[in-house]
Order: sequence, then structure tokens, then C-alpha cells
Amino acid sequence: MNSKSLISNHLPALSLDDNGEKALSLMNEYRVFHLPLVQKNNYIALISEDDLLDWDTPEEPLSLAEFVNFRPAVFEFMHPYEAMKIGHQYNLSTLPVVDKSNHYLGCITMEGLFSYFTDNNAILEPGAILVIELEQRNYSLSEIARICESNDLAILSLFVKTIENTGQLQITIKVNKTDIQSLVATFERFNYQIVETYAAENHQENLQQNYDLLMHYIGI
Repeated sequence: MNSKSLISNHLPALSLDDNGEKALSLMNEYRVFHLPLVQKNNYIALISEDDLLDWDTPEEPLSLAEFVNFRPAVFEFMHPYEAMKIGHQYNLSTLPVVDKSNHYLGCITMEGLFSYFTDNNAILEPGAILVIELEQRNYSLSEIARICESNDLAILSLFVKTIENTGQLQITIKVNKTDIQSLVATFERFNYQIVETYAAENHQENLQQNYDLLMHYIGI
């Protein structure tokens, strides 16, 4: 799976001849806050609603705008993790996809990216989440898997993140059952530091918690 495969085909692109009023109208119609500016198949910039609303002369063509210099994009061959990182970093609603020659291929929506991650990271699967921290030198995936399996639990997903200020690893583990009391006790017996556990049955609450953990995993 690469970024090109997540392109949404229904989003329009703006041209230099379009004015700010048309751009705002299209954003409202497609319910996004960003649209790409493309000229002769080349990606020029990403236009934001905030810049358009602050523009004193939105009736003029975009070619005359001073803010046409914001160019976040992701290459077509990059993994969706990189697209999510860029999108979150700049708080985007859409992210242009380009080839190596800067030719515009289409846009990814953040909604589409979120759907990809929920479909491919066991986020919607029932189960509990356990977050542990440990020194990097003590990290052993095989031992973590063995501890889970010894408690008759299967790992649905596992994310690893380095904590900047301490250098420790934060491991987020999702297992296939909601009762993890024995698992927590086993990890503690092996001197793992338990940071957080999520075992509530509430689906919407779990979905938000899992999304937040995913953002932490990507490192953004």
C-alpha cells in the first residue's frame, strides 16, 4: 500500500485563473479546508481556507495572491504513515500526491487516511490496549509476545515509539480480549512499567483512544 492508492478522485484542483471566491465555494461544496493549486499538471501550492478568508481581494485570480507558497505534498511511492505525519503536522484536510517530477496525481483526504488506519491496524477489533515503557536495551519483541501468549492472548497490533526526553521505548499493545488483569500482573512480574490500560467496552471511547495512540505511535 502506497500513498497513490489512497487518492480521492472526487476532489477538484484549482488553477491560477480561479479567484478566491471560487476557491472558497469549492471548499465549502466538498467540505475541506485545503485544495491544491495546479497549473499544466504541475503542483504549485496548497491553498487554505484561512488564507483566502484573510485575503483583502478574493475576487482576484489566485495568480495575484501573495500566499501561494505553501507546498506540502507526499510522493506517490511513500507509505500512508508518512502522509498521516505530514497531514497532522500541518493540520491539513487534504494532502496532494505528486510524482518525482512534481506532477500532480491527486489528493488524499485525512478522512480517507483515517479509514485506512482503522481498517489496517486492528483499531476496530474488540480487545484491550496496554501501554508499557522500558529501556531500549531491554526491548525484546519475542519476550513480549511470549508473555501475551502465556496468558492465552493474541497480539492484534503493536506500536513502538521512542520517548524524546528519556530515550525509553513506549510499547502500545492491543490484544484480542478485554480482560487483561493477568497480563498486567505478568508484565509487572517481569519488571515492565505499565503506563496505561484501556479495556472499556464503549466502542466510541475506544476508537478515540486508539486514534490518539496511533498519533503517538507515528511520532507526531
